[in-house]
Amino acid sequence: MKSGKNIKQAFSSRNFKMGGFQTLIMVVVIAVVIVLNLIVGKMDLSVDLSKDDMYTLSEETRNLASGLQDEITIYYLCQEGQETLNIGKNIDIERIVDQYGKLAHIKVEKKDPVQYPAFAKEYTDEEVSNHDIIVVNTTKNTNKYLSAESLIVSEADYTSGSYNYSIDLEGQVTAAIQSLTSGSTKKVYMTSGHGEVELGSAFRDMLGKSNYVTDTLETLSADRVPKDCDLLLVNAPQYDFNEEEYKILRDYLQEGGRTMFFLNMQAASTTNYYKLLSDYGVNAQKGYVVDSELALRPDLPLAYFPNVNSHDITADAANSMVYMDYSVGLTSQSDARSGLTVESLLDTSEAAYSRTDNKEMDYSNKVDSDIAGPFSLAMAVSDTHAESDDTASGAATSAAAGQDDAYADGETRLVVYASPDFATDAVTSTNQYGNRSMLLNSLAWLTGEEVSSLAIPSRSLSQATVNIASGSVVFWTAALVVILPLTLLIIGFVIWFRRRKR
Repeated sequence: MKSGKNIKQAFSSRNFKMGGFQTLIMVVVIAVVIVLNLIVGKMDLSVDLSKDDMYTLSEETRNLASGLQDEITIYYLCQEGQETLNIGKNIDIERIVDQYGKLAHIKVEKKDPVQYPAFAKEYTDEEVSNHDIIVVNTTKNTNKYLSAESLIVSEADYTSGSYNYSIDLEGQVTAAIQSLTSGSTKKVYMTSGHGEVELGSAFRDMLGKSNYVTDTLETLSADRVPKDCDLLLVNAPQYDFNEEEYKILRDYLQEGGRTMFFLNMQAASTTNYYKLLSDYGVNAQKGYVVDSELALRPDLPLAYFPNVNSHDITADAANSMVYMDYSVGLTSQSDARSGLTVESLLDTSEAAYSRTDNKEMDYSNKVDSDIAGPFSLAMAVSDTHAESDDTASGAATSAAAGQDDAYADGETRLVVYASPDFATDAVTSTNQYGNRSMLLNSLAWLTGEEVSSLAIPSRSLSQATVNIASGSVVFWTAALVVILPLTLLIIGFVIWFRRRKR
């Protein structure tokens, strides 16, 4: 009888009620978590907490999808259970591809190359493997194959002797969609044979993603710039063009050509090259620019962040640092002809000067042989002579004779950059500097094609590291291993002692 009473008292005690209430709360919380997890899973809701928003599509891709009229199907080729790619860290490739399926007019399908070995033969003759992607415009019945190797970019890090990897999946897939739906490509010819600086992989990647096809132009053996040239690129020649080559380039520009020039401060005498620029109001000064006021560091006055002027080309770079180094100083002619407009995109400070004596390596003071600045480091030139009455009359005469000599409709346009380093991989592979956006806007301004914004940069797979000074290491080790545990122990002892005395 007494034991029954004790049991009843146990169930009605304060401790039992508190324990029961806590248990009930735990059950409710677990049930709510399970229900919410099921709802989130059903609705495919997730938050991308990865570095560089690895699993979130960029605004450029979403804007492209919103304007699509064709239907796109993306086939992701991968065996079940092998969707994760490990290069430096694990990347769920399928999760990235699936983001496209949430956009209008785009459908994503996964195909197991082992289960469906003949599927890819309809689109490519290549031997397919896991993580390959096929983008198909089902409206126009066109397609583009992207190998897994093309989605991974590796760059040698010569300081550490290792490789840095980045993933270019969104850039490649979005560029493929744009290419399959735009219906037009632009042809870029690059001059060669004069020690031109090799075009960086990041700049080539930007051209490819923006739907530009590149080719080489040997001006020494050519009699003219090809008619299908939408843009001529002259990348910092070390040696000069001869008189015949100068005439070929001059004729191209006079007939409405579009050209991007880069200058090389280490070039030998480039009289004809500089003459071509002066024909369009741009003078290149002797020597190389020194600018201590805008220098990257006080000990590096040849590397600087120039002032950015307002222009369509600099629209996205106005709030960014633009990097330039080892530059030739540019100035505009004060007596430029009517119809010629020369605008500076990047300027040095008033204190800048051009060092003409290569033997004088002390940049702390300006010497007598230096040329006083300021200078421009990038210029945009437009010339409406191609639309003049004389040109129009000449074009009409040529057309009547069955000869189509015009390269482009409208005005001649040039963009001149004072150094090839403006377009190096180090400053154009990411959006850290304004160089990338300026190059993309230059392409758009020169050719009139608003496709450059789709050149989405790759996303780094390098593991982030934090370097802590040795003094900080000692402090935080002592704080976390000794001070914090000891503090908690003292607080606990005080609480126990006070309760014991009650």
